[in-house]
Parts: sequence; structure tokens; C-alpha cells
Amino acid sequence: MCGGNHLLPPTPFILEGVVTPDLTEPRYPANARTARMSMNDQTAQLRRWLFEVALPLWWRLGADRVHGGFHEAIDLNGAPLPGPHRARSIARMAFSYCQAGGLGWDGPWLEAAQHALDYFCKYFITPDATVASVVDSDGQIRDPGFDLYDQAFALLAFASGHGAFGSAVGWRGMATALRTTLQRFYAHPLGGFMEDRAGRLPLRANPHMHLLEAALAWLAIDDDPGWRTLTEEIATLCLKKFIDPTTGALREFFAADWSPAPGTQGRICEPGHHYEWAFLLDRGARLTGREKPAEVSRLVTFADAGGLDARRGVAINAVLSDCSIHDPVARLWAQAERVRAYLVDPRPDEEIAAAIAALRRFLATPTPGLWFDQLGADDIFVLEPARATSLYHIVGAIVELSAALPQNTDASSSHNVLTDGPPLHRPHALGSMQWRRSSPR
Repeated sequence: MCGGNHLLPPTPFILEGVVTPDLTEPRYPANARTARMSMNDQTAQLRRWLFEVALPLWWRLGADRVHGGFHEAIDLNGAPLPGPHRARSIARMAFSYCQAGGLGWDGPWLEAAQHALDYFCKYFITPDATVASVVDSDGQIRDPGFDLYDQAFALLAFASGHGAFGSAVGWRGMATALRTTLQRFYAHPLGGFMEDRAGRLPLRANPHMHLLEAALAWLAIDDDPGWRTLTEEIATLCLKKFIDPTTGALREFFAADWSPAPGTQGRICEPGHHYEWAFLLDRGARLTGREKPAEVSRLVTFADAGGLDARRGVAINAVLSDCSIHDPVARLWAQAERVRAYLVDPRPDEEIAAAIAALRRFLATPTPGLWFDQLGADDIFVLEPARATSLYHIVGAIVELSAALPQNTDASSSHNVLTDGPPLHRPHALGSMQWRRSSPR
């Protein structure tokens, strides 16, 4: 069993004289009753932030009105950053706005989702039914290479379109064609899929996780048995090859025979992916009528034991298989996945409330509706544009919280400190702020 990690005490980050709460203190209420109240209140606040601020902002500023699709990022002053479009980003925006409609947002979610899906289908789909990874602003393919990760998000986008707009557009046919191509030309002889037809290494767990997510999305809305087959194949691969049966550690990178990749690469474990796999394996068991795997709890336990920095109250990027710290930076997406995992692998209310609080901290930006992506080991947020891809994780967490706490999902019933609260959450000119700037990428 891993012990807790021991990062240095954080330095409070400062914005125009306002200091964040002391993150060395427990990040949850003292008793179960106040914890439940905190969960309910935080969920209502998240929904208000999403409905009233984030979704309108990304539709107003994030949508590329000239070329189509959505911009990759919006800077913290609220200016979109034009440039090439990635398949995964457009697919995630389609998913996010379709989910927003399911949550009850009365904004133009259909228009926004259609905007993303139209662009995706026009420019990314190739003659063999797979998708390109990147297109230039003029619609020309910039990166024709095959990336299994992008194929997974194409399947998820098609499921979103089918669920929102019905079968007339042909989303099922596009998804089936892509699935067939993957199984015919990219199937790995030991299960799962190869990185490309040439057998590029290392093999990765992460694209398979998102393929499972997409298969589950289809399984919930379509009676094609191929989706159950794909679901069970990937879940079995994860349980037999990705997860260490002794420690519960889930590795990220693998050799050609699905053994851990050599060296440090084969020892890397991402707590956020432990949480995400746990949630998806639980959903897979529910949709297929199977018993929940014991590995669901083991994944969450490993992530909690080695991947939580108690001083900052956040899940960090990566540890090694022995729980030694590999990357102490904390990213937004891992906080969202921690929330989802805690809802399927029951945790005390105060722990769920702490996970929600960790996510909400990343949303307190100069321009409401944006987010920080990275929190350094010194407890200072990296100053960089808000990435469009993160909305998908935020929406996913809010969807599950709304389902778990349905009696408290009136988006207008709670004061929202993210938009109505203290000066920390109000717009500021970036020039006067004390932030670390991101390094060039």
C-alpha cells in the first residue's frame, strides 16, 4: 500500500491583495450534516457557473464564427486564440453542449453542438472512416497521422450527435464504419488496439480508456451488440493488463506484448486516470448487468494514497508504481475525475465535498467562465489560456453530481461565489496580477 506523499507546504497565491483560503487546513466540513450541505451548495453553484457563465461564454467567444468549429483556447482576459483545430477539441465541445442540453440548460445548446458536429464531419473524417488529428483554419488537414485517442473522441462525438439529433443524420453509420476500420486494421492480437498500422510503441492505456467511454455512450443508446463486445474487450484488457494485481496501480505505457514499457515510462501512473477508469469500469458493469469489479475501489484507493496532496487539497499529475512522486503539478481534469470516482466508489460526504472544492478552485479566474489548467507544487496557478478540452471534464463532473443530488440542482437557487462572490472571482486586468507564466510549449 502506498503511503501519503509529502510535498512542500504551499505558498498562498495572491491576487491584488486577496489570499486564497489556507490550503494546509482540511478542505471539508467537520461533520456529515454540514458536508452534505456543502455538497448540495457546491453542486448548485457549479451548475449556475456552467449555465449562466461558462456555456454562454464559450459559445459567444469560443466558437469560431469565421471558419467553423471552436477555438482551442481563450486567454484569461477573454480573447479567443485563433489557430488550427484539433479533432479531440471539437469532439469534446460537441459532447459538452449535448450534455448541457441533457442537464436542462435552456441556452442554445443545440446550435452550439450542431456547430461543432458540422465542422467535425466536414473536415476531419477521412475516406477510410477514421479521423485526422488536426486541420488548419482553412480546413486543410495539417496532421494526417492516425491517433487512436482521436478515434475514441470521434466515436463519442457521433454518439452525442445521435443522442441529440436522432438517427436521420447517420451518426450510427459513421460510428459503425469507424469501429469496423479499427477492428479490421488496428486490432492488437492480444486485445485492444495498436497505435498505428506500423505498430508504433509504446502502447497506451489512455486511448483505450476513451474508447471504453465512447463504447459505453453508444451502448446506452443503441442496440448494436458490437458496442457491448467493444466494452467488454477493453474492460477485460484493463483488468488483466493495465492494473497491477498486487498494488492496484494502473500503468500508462506498455511494450508490444502489453507488459509495462521498459524503464521509468513503464512505471508512470496518473491518479486522474485511476479515478477515470474507476468511474468507467463501474458504468460498464451497470450497463452490461455485471458485478462491479473489485478493481474500482482499488484504483481509487491507490490514487488517494499516492496521488493526493493534502496540503493543496488536489490530485497531482503522476506518481510511479511505488507511489513516489513523478510530477507534482495538479491539473484541472484530474480534480473533475476525482469527483466522479467518489460518487461510484462511495466516500464520506466530507471527502466528496473536498473533491468538489478542489475542482472549484481551478474555476476562480479573472474572467468568469474560464479556468486554470495547472497548479504548481508551490500552490501557484500557471498563467496560460483556458483550454477548450477541459470543459468536457467539468461538464462530466457536474452531470454526475446532478444525478447524485437531484433534489438540489436548481441552478438559480444558490448564491454563486464564482460569479457573485468576493473580489477573487471578479474580472481583473491581468497586468497587475501576481501569477506564474506558463513556459513555452
